[in-house]
Amino acid sequence: MSATKNPRRPTSALAFHGVALAFFAGCAVWLVRESRGLGGRPGMMGLGVAVAAGALALLALGALVGLLRGGRLVALQSRAEMGSYALVLATLGVLGLVGLRLLSVEGRTALATFCLGLCAWLVGVGLHAVPALFLGPDGFIDSLGRRTPFARLEWYSLQKDQGELPRVLFQAGHGTRLLLNARLASADADTVRAALVRAGLASRPRGR
Repeated sequence: MSATKNPRRPTSALAFHGVALAFFAGCAVWLVRESRGLGGRPGMMGLGVAVAAGALALLALGALVGLLRGGRLVALQSRAEMGSYALVLATLGVLGLVGLRLLSVEGRTALATFCLGLCAWLVGVGLHAVPALFLGPDGFIDSLGRRTPFARLEWYSLQKDQGELPRVLFQAGHGTRLLLNARLASADADTVRAALVRAGLASRPRGR
């Protein structure tokens, strides 16, 4: 791995998911209590959002477990596609407006808090405010704790991305299956390439 990027605990990602776990679990309980006081259709909607909050809490818990099991990792500077940024920003705008509007509605504080908290979570995950991809001794781990070990990979491709910013399109897979697809900062390309070569993977040019 790169001499300038030593493996270490992904503390920022662990802290982010720890806060997300506590927040969404608390929101789920709060939303259930709020929905009981509202009743009718608003109450049913509150219960549905409580289920969503519980699912996000479980997602954060899974990410924590996956990252903790990964041990010491190298955080890679990955960036999403421009289309993904536009979609996330549009979602943030809608959720932010809904959250602020609900703050002025009596009895909907829990739902408003959930909407605004979800905005912060999307900034971390969707806009890569926290590292989205990590390189470990046995493979890759994404920001949600999902593992892609070297043993599952057969080939990789590192190609300069089209655009003004210095980005490298990284792809890896097995046979015809694409298992990893990320836009990396150029500075991380050599780190990733060296790890993949040591793992015995063959380079495959784009388009083959």
